[in-house]
Amino acid sequence: MFATLGIALPAQAQLPTITIIEEGETLREETAEPDFTDPNDLRPLTQSSSLLSLAGGRRLMGEAQSAISAQNYTLAVQKLKEARQVFNQLSGFYAQLSDSFSGIDNRISDAQRNNALKTSELRDEATYQLALVHRAQNRPELAVPLLIQIIRSQNPTTDLGKKAYDQLAIGQPESILSFEGGQRLMDEAGQAISTQNYPVAIQKLQEARQVFNQLSSFYAQLAESFSGIDGQVSEAERGNALRTSELRDEATYQLALVHRVQDRPELSVPLLIQIVRSQNPTTNLGKKAYQQLFELGFVNSTYPRSRVSRTDSPNN
Repeated sequence: MFATLGIALPAQAQLPTITIIEEGETLREETAEPDFTDPNDLRPLTQSSSLLSLAGGRRLMGEAQSAISAQNYTLAVQKLKEARQVFNQLSGFYAQLSDSFSGIDNRISDAQRNNALKTSELRDEATYQLALVHRAQNRPELAVPLLIQIIRSQNPTTDLGKKAYDQLAIGQPESILSFEGGQRLMDEAGQAISTQNYPVAIQKLQEARQVFNQLSSFYAQLAESFSGIDGQVSEAERGNALRTSELRDEATYQLALVHRVQDRPELSVPLLIQIVRSQNPTTNLGKKAYQQLFELGFVNSTYPRSRVSRTDSPNN
């Protein structure tokens, strides 16, 4: 008689029953071809339930908007971050496919390049919405990096690039990520130094360095983004980048002095060298940093050298 093997598969891909014919028996049951009635069932990434798809990313965006309407900003941030990740992954994958088919099948290459562009725009739109949520939370220090990412990605001339630039909150005095925020930290460090509260002084100076360093980087990125597009904006941002880098180096110098007061020259020396390299030895701050290196005994020659020392020691 017949022995039967049952194999359970999804309904859309159910295989027929397999029969084993024993010796002396004849086949009494014909096998049927698999019935794939709906091609979409074999393409799960085209379905709205898929996460790694345009539909999946848009679904996350819709959930984020619902959360924003309910002022549930925590949930909105989570959904927007997930949407950004989905669109960013998709854009990267489409770009890789486009490169792979370049010169082989340009029709596929161009289609995938368009998909990469489309998903990158959706990623930047999710990024913009996330920046707005951070502003609604009164956290411009989180919004600013996102807005600058959009400008660099989209170009300042696009609608989204223009909107991102208009939203930039770098100059808001209440934000820690601003000239005023960094200066407040410097003032607090000065007060701590005057009372010899060196741990607090170190903490405040390190925070000030970080603020000014971030600002300098952001301004430099904006200057680059506007180069060749709006020279006035580019020059203004370049000036801001220079100003904040000088403030960062001033905070670094003060931090080096605090370490020296604590008799920890091993912590002062790297900071002082950073200043010399950043500011150039010819600037006032560069000269002061080098003088500290001389007083610590790390270098043996003074700068600038006097006329007498050059005459008496021509080989120095």
